[in-house]
Amino acid sequence: MTVQQLSAQSVKVQLTADELTVFLYDPDAPPDSPQVLRLISFMLSKAELATGIPFTAHPVTVELLTARDGSLSAYFTVQSAPAEKPKQTKTVRLAARFPDRSTLKSCCRLLREKQDAIISSRLYEYRCQFILTLKLRRTGAATVHHLLSEYGRPFRLSPLNRARLSEYGSCLCEQDAVRVF
Repeated sequence: MTVQQLSAQSVKVQLTADELTVFLYDPDAPPDSPQVLRLISFMLSKAELATGIPFTAHPVTVELLTARDGSLSAYFTVQSAPAEKPKQTKTVRLAARFPDRSTLKSCCRLLREKQDAIISSRLYEYRCQFILTLKLRRTGAATVHHLLSEYGRPFRLSPLNRARLSEYGSCLCEQDAVRVF
């Protein structure tokens, strides 16, 4: 049995055909048989002893490959914990502009069916257009985004545009604009 450390987290263990017949007396044993599992456990403990990699303390991926000469190569890799993803905000803000009241009403009628995704909504009149702003749960934002794109034109909610809306626009509905309109 030879143990070769491939990296800080992986090891290759090789058994010759003769060694394999000593450890595995039934060559047709299924991979999940107790005999094969004992062999894997034995090779894993030998790999840990030889390299110092703590295989028994972490989840391990095992890959077994047989060669034409009857030998067996086992690759053991420690699975590190997945890196934590940066926390994403759970809300999304979208806005759209509408040229007329009837198009806005049609869009709001459809948005009411998606009310569970909408946290808040406001309606402004700015430069002879209606601006609908929405705060959404991330899970339902895609459908609402498609509806806004179909009926209105995107309105970028940058800090500057928000300031313009509050200063130069007139707020027609402070809360629940989708439900009211």
